[in-house]
Amino acid sequence: MDFTKGKRRQYERLMKEKPGFTHSRPSEEEERQLRMQAQEAEQKHRKRDHKTNREG
Repeated sequence: MDFTKGKRRQYERLMKEKPGFTHSRPSEEEERQLRMQAQEAEQKHRKRDHKTNREG
């Protein structure tokens, strides 16, 4: 929830972020790529867990 308007809103959002993270928002294309990478990593993790459960 933002309490300010206009130019100050960006500053307010900046102050709410955790330190050390990128302050610029990714574009829609970059967000899509990040989501795809996260899904692929999750699928690999599930496959690995499934194999270890079957073996063990």
